[in-house]
Amino acid sequence: MFLEFDEPLEKRGEDSLKIKKYSNALVTFIKNSLTPMTIGIQGSWGSGKTSLLNTIYAQLDDANEHVDSKDFKIIWINSWENSLMATPEEALIKIINEIINGLNEVDPSLTNIQKVKDAATVAAKGILRVGAGILGGQTGGQVVTEVLESTNSIKQLREQLSQLVNAIRESNSQRVDKIVIFVDDLDRVDPPEAVKILELLKNIFNIPGCIFVLAIDYDVVIKGLKDKFGERTPENEYEFRAFFDKIIQLPFTMPMGNYDIANYVLGLLDKINFYDGKEDLDSDLINQFVTKSIGGNPRSIKRLINSLELIKILNDKEAGEDFDGVIRDKDIAMVMFAMVCLQIAHPEIYQLFADNPNFREWN
Repeated sequence: MFLEFDEPLEKRGEDSLKIKKYSNALVTFIKNSLTPMTIGIQGSWGSGKTSLLNTIYAQLDDANEHVDSKDFKIIWINSWENSLMATPEEALIKIINEIINGLNEVDPSLTNIQKVKDAATVAAKGILRVGAGILGGQTGGQVVTEVLESTNSIKQLREQLSQLVNAIRESNSQRVDKIVIFVDDLDRVDPPEAVKILELLKNIFNIPGCIFVLAIDYDVVIKGLKDKFGERTPENEYEFRAFFDKIIQLPFTMPMGNYDIANYVLGLLDKINFYDGKEDLDSDLINQFVTKSIGGNPRSIKRLINSLELIKILNDKEAGEDFDGVIRDKDIAMVMFAMVCLQIAHPEIYQLFADNPNFREWN
């Protein structure tokens, strides 16, 4: 069973990385925070941002079951999927429509939902001018500013959305107090377009009752600010940071240094049936092998496990039908694990071992 690189922890999956305490803290913050609020879950590629978002989502969803608490309307947006086969402006319009449809699910009887949809149609025409303006020679920033300041587009939409959210929160037919909007995979979108989406979403939904939780790689998205601030240097770094500070009120960096790497790896090894009796393997040594070679990035660890699975399959084929491929010697399992770590992280050193296996005779 090969592991998918982009397969995050399921919303109610096993907490193998031991990140539950962080999601607990963030959920408590969301429950008690003032609004509007934007939380930025920041981390590199494969660091587990989506897994953390899923865990928060599940905990908020569970909180809706308690009779003594107000509910959360949870809306999940995958910005990358919305950007496929679409211009950035079309992608943004699709995202806005997703959010509006999510709000409509709370109580379709609310009278101003049609006004919101009408305002969104008007705003869409203004947003599409972003692309047309760039083609016509204007910079993206100029056109975005023009759209944001338009009295007949974004401002009107924001006002109608504000009235709708307020009506939802005040309605006697349901218990929703906060709208929590998860925006995932922004850092998979082309950086300049991700910046546009951030700016426009922030301006449209900067309304009481709304909380955004963004999964974002700061170092990727700031590449989209090059036109605005020039090349990133130590002298202008504050401008890049200031842009994010205006959008994100609570930055949270993925705590990769505190992940339970050994527990995560042992769980994955068990999934591929690598060794008979995972409890016998030295978890401290596994943690050292991983952190000193490929590091603690969960997605990189999945690549490692897939390499071990392929070796296991090859051994199966060579050993014949009577061999199930499961390693039963602990030392062999640990050495194989260490060598694959070395092969991925330092292929040139691994090749030295492959060419000269009797390392005790090396000079």
